[in-house]
Amino acid sequence: MKDYQQAIQEWQYKIGSTKVESSIEQREKYKQNITEYQDEPPVAILKPTSRNDVQAIVAVANKYHIPLYVVSTGKNWGIGSKLPVKSGCVLVILSEMNNIIEVNEKYRYAIIEPGVTQKQLSDYLLKNTNLMFPSTGSAENTSIVGNALDRGSVFFNHRYDFLTGLEVLLGNGKIVRTGFWHYFDSHETRKPIFFHPPGVGPDIKGIFTQSNLGIVTAMVVRLKPRTPGTIVYAEFKEDNFVAFTNTFIDLKESNIVPNWLMVTNKNDPRTTVANQFNYTGDWSAIFSFSGTEKLRNLCQQEVEKRISKFCDNLLFLNSSEIEQNPAHRYYSILQMLYNGIPSNYSIETMGEMNKFDFKNSEYEVDFCKKISGFKAVTPAIPFEAMAMKEVIDLVNKVSEEFQVTPFHNFVSIGEMAIEGLFRVYFDRKKEEEITKAHQWTEQLDKELEKIGIYPYRMSIKEMNHFSNRPKDTYWETIGVIKKQLDPNNIISPGKYCLEDI
Repeated sequence: MKDYQQAIQEWQYKIGSTKVESSIEQREKYKQNITEYQDEPPVAILKPTSRNDVQAIVAVANKYHIPLYVVSTGKNWGIGSKLPVKSGCVLVILSEMNNIIEVNEKYRYAIIEPGVTQKQLSDYLLKNTNLMFPSTGSAENTSIVGNALDRGSVFFNHRYDFLTGLEVLLGNGKIVRTGFWHYFDSHETRKPIFFHPPGVGPDIKGIFTQSNLGIVTAMVVRLKPRTPGTIVYAEFKEDNFVAFTNTFIDLKESNIVPNWLMVTNKNDPRTTVANQFNYTGDWSAIFSFSGTEKLRNLCQQEVEKRISKFCDNLLFLNSSEIEQNPAHRYYSILQMLYNGIPSNYSIETMGEMNKFDFKNSEYEVDFCKKISGFKAVTPAIPFEAMAMKEVIDLVNKVSEEFQVTPFHNFVSIGEMAIEGLFRVYFDRKKEEEITKAHQWTEQLDKELEKIGIYPYRMSIKEMNHFSNRPKDTYWETIGVIKKQLDPNNIISPGKYCLEDI
């Protein structure tokens, strides 16, 4: 029996009234999102500061059958932000659980809570170690845990490869730890060391990514040494897209460069010159290689020999010399990102589209109507030049039908896969532009599915179409697991799962 008011009162008593927000003004605020989805506000907002708080929240939710929608910092911009998949949920924001529990330099790992931001971990590692953790290009105050659980992409690495262990509070109130971690009681003096993430037996950490099977209260991430490297920045015309991409694939399969590439159309706010936001057919690409100076010189010679004929501009940046470059301010940002140092550059350049200065803001784009809204479609695409070009042409075709300007971005997410990040921007005060952007998304999803291309990440509005398929044995199996771990279906119902279990 759902009794929201009684549940709110119990939460106030058990975790403290300052951690519970339920006024109309507070609830309406968290309804705001940069994609301008028009949904009901959450029933209440809970901000726990510890695992004990989360356990108390789950116990009360089970008692009254109240659905919870859980986010880390909730900066899932372009695909839902803090909004629940289904209405009638209480929003649980874990941003106040922001402890760096442990950093082990010898075995190269960190244990962090969900609210730990990219900047927080980066600052700690820079001050205390010679280690780094890969960064996304989004913003300094985004959650590492939230991004990793949604299998987000990062610069110069594949972040999912760094996910080492999870502590998960299940909907049934039990706590499970993955790998060897579960053999070590948290009160014992023996501490686990995370040298073999799978542990022994089934490796279950993957089922808690892109899922609603539990609430992650701590994550173990692998760290890597900071090593000198060379960043390659290339510019080329769309006519050379296939040849450039095929040449990069040859380079990485020859082990001359690592398996990471980002390709962006130069109308992107980060790379554009003189605020040219129309689709240009001009592209930029970024990749890197590392090692001793002698080895990097040899790599540079080989890269230049093979790839320069396709490029209008080819630049090699030393990762160790982070300084403002008069040619383009983006170069120093790339040097920072190579070293795991996040920045707010991407958001600031979005602000520049609207002549808005973020310097004195908290970079809370959901609550800032002065910058453009945007909607993203993020499919997984074969890391193969002709497949990528087919998707480019399809995105342009659908965009022309809806008379919107597409922004193209590709970033590799594995040995054989690359993520497409396609988005359109719109005026958040113009209903017709908002509607057109949402229709563009729906149509593009359908057209991509026709050629066998499915989402890498799903927005809250795509969940029903792609994962609410009860006749699909895969989603049926996920539903069976969900029923066992969360019998009352209280944790993020509908998220990467059947709606009814």
